Amino acid sequence: MLLPAGRRRSPASPLQPNRHRRRGTLCLTRRPRQRILAASRKSISVGRWTHQLWGGLAQHLMTKKYGVAILGAGWVAGEYVKAFRDHPLTEISGIYSHTPGKAGKLLKLHGVEAREYSSEDELFDDDRVKIVASCTPPDVRPQQLERAAKSGRHIVIEKPIALDYAGVKRVYNAVRDAKVKSVTSFVLRWNPQFETVKQLQADGVIGTMIYAEADYWHPMKTEYPSYPWAVTKERGGSSFVSAGCHAADAIRYFAGEVSEVSAFSSGPKKDLNYTYDPTTVASLRFENGAVGKLSSVIEGETPYIFNVRLFGTNGTIQNNRVFSRKHYPGSLNYWAFPTIEPDSGDVTHHPFVPEIRHFLECIENNVESHAAIYDSYKSMALCFAIDESAANNGKPVKVDYKV
Repeated sequence: MLLPAGRRRSPASPLQPNRHRRRGTLCLTRRPRQRILAASRKSISVGRWTHQLWGGLAQHLMTKKYGVAILGAGWVAGEYVKAFRDHPLTEISGIYSHTPGKAGKLLKLHGVEAREYSSEDELFDDDRVKIVASCTPPDVRPQQLERAAKSGRHIVIEKPIALDYAGVKRVYNAVRDAKVKSVTSFVLRWNPQFETVKQLQADGVIGTMIYAEADYWHPMKTEYPSYPWAVTKERGGSSFVSAGCHAADAIRYFAGEVSEVSAFSSGPKKDLNYTYDPTTVASLRFENGAVGKLSSVIEGETPYIFNVRLFGTNGTIQNNRVFSRKHYPGSLNYWAFPTIEPDSGDVTHHPFVPEIRHFLECIENNVESHAAIYDSYKSMALCFAIDESAANNGKPVKVDYKV
């Protein structure tokens, strides 16, 4: 059978997606650990989606295509090529890169026949394009996404959304006015550990939040393709804007909205290529009355560590460990559930496939993503408030969520 351009034949697989997740309260059983392991296995099954696991959708939706154009041909762009290439509703229409030949090499690498656009104008003039994914540096992202939304395309927003709040507002307003769909690639929302914690939280294991913290500790490696511009204030922004925004999004995702911050920053002390302070820590006050902490450390000597700690009235979750006397009265210490943890900086390990699957479901069903610009802009607002406080020697700053 001949396949359309941009498609690859996928081998048959007996595996099917886990479509049904139990939403009942996590109750007391004789084997409480099995409940945690089961929740973890459900999340892992989602986190391992590949082009073999799209299920029965492919048979009856093969003709419903969304052309996808990608802005940028760097490291992360390759993950979007694979995710959109293998989804039964999408095909790659083309890629634009300001470096001639780079887009063509990326397409060839992943076995996709599509256009290498010679300019942004050529990309936006392609009527086949219904979805635009921005994989360019953040200094040019707002204007590109604004143009994409105004032209009626749904948009995939890489992080950070922008280097300042004005840029974030441009994207927000364009999406709102054009009534298109958006998703922001805070991809850890689809990480199996995060999905398990979110389910345990929904089951009441944590209860009312008392204290929450998240840490992004990941020294930038010189071999990363984004390193040359990510370490500069002009194009990287700050420790939280360039990288720690993942931790800012995580703490909002689990603990709620932050109302006020007080932050300090320091450095650089090891990597003198940074033109901003690569280490920042912030104390937080939440709207729900809880308190917490965020930190972003992107220089130093440590493997990548991403901590999430949630302390509540019913129990505590620290990364992939959970303790609750209410739900597990016989336990003496934390239970650890095996899962895929969010501790890799390699983008090939990140859950882009479930993100794109989720986004296409939102488009098809005309619903907003939990990671749409209408939510994700708040994660950036939190980062900007932290930077403002750090620039003023820890002066408390109210987080501005107005758009």
